[in-house]
Amino acid sequence: MGKYEFRFGNELRRLLYFVIANSCYAFAIQLFLAGNNIAAGGFSGIAIVLSSVLPVSVGTFIFLLNIPFLLISLFIKGKRYTLLTLCGSTIYATILNAISFLPTVTDNRLVAAVFGGLIYGVGAVFFLKSGASNGGTDLVARLLQTHFRSMSVGKMFLVVDGSVVVFAMIMFRDFEAGLYAIITIYVCSMVNDRILNGFDKANMCYIISDKDPVPLADEIQKKIHRGVTLQRGIGMYAGSEHNILMTVLRPRETYRLKEVVKALDDRAFVVVVEVNEVLGRGFKGFSDETPVDAPELPLPHLHTAKKEKAEAGTQEEN
Repeated sequence: MGKYEFRFGNELRRLLYFVIANSCYAFAIQLFLAGNNIAAGGFSGIAIVLSSVLPVSVGTFIFLLNIPFLLISLFIKGKRYTLLTLCGSTIYATILNAISFLPTVTDNRLVAAVFGGLIYGVGAVFFLKSGASNGGTDLVARLLQTHFRSMSVGKMFLVVDGSVVVFAMIMFRDFEAGLYAIITIYVCSMVNDRILNGFDKANMCYIISDKDPVPLADEIQKKIHRGVTLQRGIGMYAGSEHNILMTVLRPRETYRLKEVVKALDDRAFVVVVEVNEVLGRGFKGFSDETPVDAPELPLPHLHTAKKEKAEAGTQEEN
């Protein structure tokens, strides 16, 4: 019974993500993009252009544009994918038509491009979490990819959406409209990547030293309050063994680490790597229960740990 409850809860959550994603797309178009003639790719971009010259709503155009590709999808992608995409495009068009009475929030096209892209990006994240599609260029790109397998889906999106932007520039006879559309696509992509990769930035630092690693590790734990992992490495040029200390800390703590290393071993080799997200104590918890600046767990000093291990071995022998 628990298994079925879990599956039901999971499907319900995906459905909620799906509705939120479609709502974000719809509000971005209605409140910011359509009224400013910003056609930022996709069937929504084509629909924005067509609705400006024909008395048909953007939502209705999006649904009509999906129909021929849904028929093709039925034979290439199968019934399940086609049915889910049909549901997605129907919900998308319905929400757009339901909010068509709302006015455009701003006449400033730069503001519209940025905020439209921001809301679009949030919607794209929810679409990825739902694992579904609302048709549009997502459907077209995946259909084309079945014939052009050498091209990735990302490149296919770029080709299809880029074609829509050029089409809008020609139809509107407005070069700036295309530039604002590119801004929207860029903001959408940045927001999407930032949310998926996480906001909890950190630096991973590797300290390669020939000196005793214990004092250096103790100093990092005492002054910066970050855990340290000791590894052994061999330099391939000289074939000599080196101590490698690895620690993860906040960007603002990197300077303090450099000062500690410089004071104890000014000949050490330090590598700093930017990390998109860190999960665990001292950073962000897996269930978001750990506070951002939660203190580290008490960590034994390296020499203490070695001593305890040695004592344990002696007791076992006795």
